[in-house]
Amino acid sequence: MSRTRPSKIAQLPERKRDEIVRDIVLGRKSMWQVSKELGIADTSVSRYMATVTEEERLEIVAKAAHDAKVQNALRNAEIVNELGDDTEKDLKWVLHELKTLLADARGDEDRMIQLGTLKELRQALMALADLQGKLNRKIDIRLNLNESPQFVELRRIILTVLDRHPDAKADFLTEMQRLQVVTPPKAICE
Repeated sequence: MSRTRPSKIAQLPERKRDEIVRDIVLGRKSMWQVSKELGIADTSVSRYMATVTEEERLEIVAKAAHDAKVQNALRNAEIVNELGDDTEKDLKWVLHELKTLLADARGDEDRMIQLGTLKELRQALMALADLQGKLNRKIDIRLNLNESPQFVELRRIILTVLDRHPDAKADFLTEMQRLQVVTPPKAICE
């Protein structure tokens, strides 16, 4: 009776075995690299990999593709959350991404969807940049008190009260003229 010994890979903890299989199936490592790491012959690794079913391989590839999409979505969400901190930097990033995707997108439907998303993001950034530009402009407001109906009324009331106190009226008008709030006293007194 010949007894076959379990391979060194089969004797590893399940977690380590799964990691090795994933790395080989996904092309992260070759069977030769794994054999050198474990100190076994590459034919032993090949024999062990022959026991991995096609269904298991497809499951590994599908999970890796899903994980990659999730990671990509998380990276994009992080980038979007950072948007607005530096609008110019964000616009440069979007333009760079658009150029890269345009170069790679020919005939790839997933890339075309990404391009559509980036186009919408670019439009939002352009609107944000426009708004930021408008907000950064210095707003210069000049008020002419002589044109304000409330000030004209207040001035009339003050002058009426000061008519009862001629000495105070002359000092008041001189001070107001110095501040260029009223016209010379002759025009007001007439």
